[in-house]
Amino acid sequence: MGEVNASKLPKRILDGRQNNVNFQVDMAIELVQIPGVTNHHQIVWQIRALQINGRNLVIGPLAEWQRKSPGDFKKIMKVLLNIGQVDRIRDEKKVKKSSNPKYDGVYEIRADKGSARLMFFYCEKTQAAVICTNTYWKTKSSKKEQDQAFEACHKLKQIYEQQS
Repeated sequence: MGEVNASKLPKRILDGRQNNVNFQVDMAIELVQIPGVTNHHQIVWQIRALQINGRNLVIGPLAEWQRKSPGDFKKIMKVLLNIGQVDRIRDEKKVKKSSNPKYDGVYEIRADKGSARLMFFYCEKTQAAVICTNTYWKTKSSKKEQDQAFEACHKLKQIYEQQS
């Protein structure tokens, strides 16, 4: 289990070079379904994982958590399925908004009393999608690592909003 898993995307995606015109032309952005999330779980919001150039940072870690940390996986999935059915979840034990104003509009789904975190944002443009971007495995109380996960989510949100 890692910490912030943004290393699986090319560094230029997360270091600001995504604004380069040639890079934007070559970027393929898709929203893909997450295994275990069915239509009847998506009454209010569609729940999708962000995929850039065929890579996403959500589905692999979820499958790993299912195998290696089933308790955390079940908690994350339960909250994820609830998000699709209500306007907003306000319980900070389950969903926490970034407290850093630089990363406005990004959230983490928390495995209460566990280590798994799933980063996401609400697509305000369509008012119809929750977009999961990356994961974070909390190994200790580190504000720096948590901020890195929120920062990665925020950058991926910016990329998605620029391309859609």
